[in-house]
Amino acid sequence: MRLPAAICFAFGPLVSLALAGDSGLAPRPNSTDYPSNKTSKAVAIGALLAPAGQVKKIFPDEISRKYIIVEVALYPQDGSAVDVTSLDFALKAGADDVRYTSTPHDLASLWKENQPPLPDRRTEIHGETGVTYSTGNDPVNGRTRGLSTYNGVSVSNQPATDDPPPPPPYDPYVVEARAKEKALPEGETTSAVAGYLYFPRPAKKHKNAALELRYSKDGEVITLPLPSK
Repeated sequence: MRLPAAICFAFGPLVSLALAGDSGLAPRPNSTDYPSNKTSKAVAIGALLAPAGQVKKIFPDEISRKYIIVEVALYPQDGSAVDVTSLDFALKAGADDVRYTSTPHDLASLWKENQPPLPDRRTEIHGETGVTYSTGNDPVNGRTRGLSTYNGVSVSNQPATDDPPPPPPYDPYVVEARAKEKALPEGETTSAVAGYLYFPRPAKKHKNAALELRYSKDGEVITLPLPSK
């Protein structure tokens, strides 16, 4: 069924807004509004280390301890289309330590792996012994009394503790959803896009090394220093 033109016009802005707000962050007006920025023929890039206070409002503290989060924005130049993918980025810390992006699923796995295991179950065998006393009226012998014994065995599987297992400190599916929501949108675009990139923290020997964000595309490499302040 063909919709009236007025209705189509009303739906148009709603669809555009939904797509624009689907994921990522709002890019700043220009790449130069970021502390680290460079421009090539096809794209301008701005980047910074995501502020710790901002990250803590979105993610659990464990994320900051395990990952370095970089906010990056890409601005296609002269109306050209840019194919955005997180795989084009790498984080360099020291001469021989290069890190590549992790996925939102990787971040959530931090809790999936650390969820407490199911409690051990033990098999218990219970024995029962008892005596029963009964009375009755017999037409021939009159009132009767009697004693009898019984024995029984029951088997059960019980948790090793009566307390239920503690829940995980964070819901991994919520963590993954938040990471997806804030991640750099991927795909071809002619408009500016921005979002987070997630990198595993460098090895201890490089934890204080100067960080550089590297962008490699179509044989061109852009390097952006990432000062901690």
